[in-house]
Amino acid sequence: MAEPRPRRGRAFARGATLSLGVVLAGAVIAALSAPACLERRDEPVTNADVARCTSCHGDPHRAGDFVRRAAPPVDLGGNTDPSYPGVGAHDIHLNASGTHAAIACDECHVVPAAVDSPGHADSALPAEVVFGTLGKTGEREPVFDAATQSCGNTYCHRSSDAVWSLPRTSADACGTCHALPPPSPHPQSDRCSTCHADVIDAAGHIIAPELHVDGVVEYKAGDCKNCHGSDENPAPPADTLGNVDVAAIGVGAHQVHLQGGAFGRPLACGECHVVPEHVEDPTHIDGLPAEVTFSGVAETAGHHPSWDRASATCAGGYCHAPSPGDERSSPEWNVEKPLDCTSCHGAPPPLPHPQTTTCSACHGDVVGSDDHTIIDRSRHVNGTVDVKVTSDCTSCHGSVNPAPPSDTLGHTKTSAAGVGAHQTHVLGTERSRAVPCGECHVVPKKVLDAGHIDSDLPAELAFSGVALAHGAKPEYRNGSCRNTSCHGAVFPDDPSGGSNTTPTWTRVDGSQAKCGSCHGVPPPTPHPLPSYPCSHCHGDIADDGVTFTHPELHVDGVVTFQLE
Repeated sequence: MAEPRPRRGRAFARGATLSLGVVLAGAVIAALSAPACLERRDEPVTNADVARCTSCHGDPHRAGDFVRRAAPPVDLGGNTDPSYPGVGAHDIHLNASGTHAAIACDECHVVPAAVDSPGHADSALPAEVVFGTLGKTGEREPVFDAATQSCGNTYCHRSSDAVWSLPRTSADACGTCHALPPPSPHPQSDRCSTCHADVIDAAGHIIAPELHVDGVVEYKAGDCKNCHGSDENPAPPADTLGNVDVAAIGVGAHQVHLQGGAFGRPLACGECHVVPEHVEDPTHIDGLPAEVTFSGVAETAGHHPSWDRASATCAGGYCHAPSPGDERSSPEWNVEKPLDCTSCHGAPPPLPHPQTTTCSACHGDVVGSDDHTIIDRSRHVNGTVDVKVTSDCTSCHGSVNPAPPSDTLGHTKTSAAGVGAHQTHVLGTERSRAVPCGECHVVPKKVLDAGHIDSDLPAELAFSGVALAHGAKPEYRNGSCRNTSCHGAVFPDDPSGGSNTTPTWTRVDGSQAKCGSCHGVPPPTPHPLPSYPCSHCHGDIADDGVTFTHPELHVDGVVTFQLE
């Protein structure tokens, strides 16, 4: 058997167009006219089926079927270097690699049934590229540009600028066909294994090349925690970019909101974001940043919340500004900062809220007796103000009776204006009657009646009854009552002659209630001169002239007397 002739190599110059054309034309004519047209002329024929097509290109000694053996290298000119267009990236496509499975010949060319089949050897070079199913996947219309030696708009390479005669290795492949990550609506995360774990591992290595670039995107979705969150819940950390630090805006205060804290209930994801039914739902994975779409509690009581990414704050939401007219913004989303009672509303909130810090008096189902601890987080920052007010006035002020102490601010000492001489008036003394609350204040029928708790402190004084007797025009000024009938500022048509007719409200030591404080002893004329003891005309006074036998008849707006 004759020795096989060596194959033609790169010494066969690329520039020798005429010589190459003549040779190729002669080879085709000879192949078509020879009795054994499928046998290479430089190879001994041992098995015609194995050698099919390798007469003109390929290598009969290669493994695989006859089509696989027939693929360049070697090309029609005997070239083996990929820089020759007839060789190019054939080998990379036809052999499985670390990034893809073997690509069938008919994905780029029509595989002829015979040498003389139409479209095979009946036209000038280069060979016609006719894309198959894979390149057209996704309704693409791929093209091959012979001038630039590159494919365009193929499923396999997307819009990559991969050049056929400058094939890249597997190490260069990631990111050359699609971005890492691909553009929206693909999730903007480079943690590929989160959704494509059957194809790629967490380190970015392709573990199933046969499932890559095969026309089918292998992914597993359904669990929100595949893309963000942790085993604890779907909320960051981690965010879709893998950040776990609170300072990252994708992380921020997610966990604080979902878990709640000492002062607030846990929030549902849907109160700030639309929660999709499926991963592919519109606006879900169509790019960062995530859309903030408020609903529920944030919009309570006519609020119109908004999110400002630049300042990382919410504004206009009920959650962080529940009081009417309070336009405060939320704390910065991605800055750790403890919140207290005054972070979202005043303590107390502004009018018309009662100006008292004894929160438990009205919100006892939510706030503990220390007026600070939230005892039921589910009912705080939930869009509903839980108010439970009894008809007992002592819920807010008073103790043994509705009058202070304590006052609405919790004060118990008489030196506090809210306490002062309340008990002296309400209980009366051995010399004076008990004064009804309504003679100094409007007494509401219900706690929430107008004029009761809808204005700032101090409480309004609205004198009536005895205080107005004998034409008096009382007023409260600078901590003292003035011009009241009670304290003798006015006696029938004349001053009473008392030594202290404007007593100080917060001095409760008995020094302002001695005989002679409200009127003279005896009062000035026209009161009779003291020819007789007081009891001679005033039967409610004992013979000692000091003791009152009927104190309820003293300071009652009526001068009780009798003449004998």
